[in-house]
Amino acid sequence: MKKDFERFGNYILLEKLAAGGMAEVYLAKKVAASGVQKFVAIKRILQQYSDSKEFIAMFKDEAKIAINLSHSNVVSIYDFGVENSQFYIVMEFVEGRNLRQILNRMKRTNDQFTVAQVAYITMQVAAGLDHAHRCIDPTTGQPLNIIHRDMSPQNVMLGFEGESKVVDFGIAKAAHQIEATRAGTLKGKFGYMSPEQVEGQTVDSRTDIFALGIMIWEMLANQRLFLANSEINTLRKIRECEIPSLRKINPNIPSELDQIVQKALEKDKLERYQTADDFRRDLQGFLSRFHPDFSVQEMSQCVKNLFSEE
Repeated sequence: MKKDFERFGNYILLEKLAAGGMAEVYLAKKVAASGVQKFVAIKRILQQYSDSKEFIAMFKDEAKIAINLSHSNVVSIYDFGVENSQFYIVMEFVEGRNLRQILNRMKRTNDQFTVAQVAYITMQVAAGLDHAHRCIDPTTGQPLNIIHRDMSPQNVMLGFEGESKVVDFGIAKAAHQIEATRAGTLKGKFGYMSPEQVEGQTVDSRTDIFALGIMIWEMLANQRLFLANSEINTLRKIRECEIPSLRKINPNIPSELDQIVQKALEKDKLERYQTADDFRRDLQGFLSRFHPDFSVQEMSQCVKNLFSEE
């Protein structure tokens, strides 16, 4: 029986890939006159958000900024617009899974990333973040000051070829602002916020570095860092910012890597890595010293094996 696919503007929606609190993501293909077909991902904003003029205005501003990003470790944005009163963004389609999906699968299959794989994933994400943080407006030559603000495993895609890409740069700030103005609430996945975010201070690129520090700590420890029995207690844990030594949890983790992670997770942002590239360089140095034979093929095989049945 032939399936009826939904037509959405110039695109045909083939399959729903994900749905969250604010948007749904589809695998889609563009209808081209030449018969050339390209697969893309379309993020369609849910109707209740599309009805907010304020939100759409901010979202467009962010999309205009994010469209300037062009890096192998950042999911590219190709286009954005409104169709049937719904705002949407057209993005690069990454054949793979997000990091949260992968970690959930690993929990079920009792698998864990190797130390080298964790360092490699984090190094690639840091490279993507650094590109965004340093991005210049091509029309004015001025820094765009792009901060993700919502770095978490859901916003990192791992491709089946072993590459890691940061997703959702544009959405984070607009969502953050609309929520903050709506109810005076904190926005961001609670377990991945920085101490300065929790305190309601002005955030800069170092807040993304802290969030990435949480992610590498969790992948190495195989447990959550700031998770508590309520959001209030989670925020209190972040405020206190007591980071257990990874070597106490797993003595096989080299002290050099433990020190890198601790530096990314410094409570005082002046003591933290000042740029994502500094973080990336230290991880690259660690990999070349301790795992010189590591290759992207090893990463690719790991992800493919996890999802071989699909």
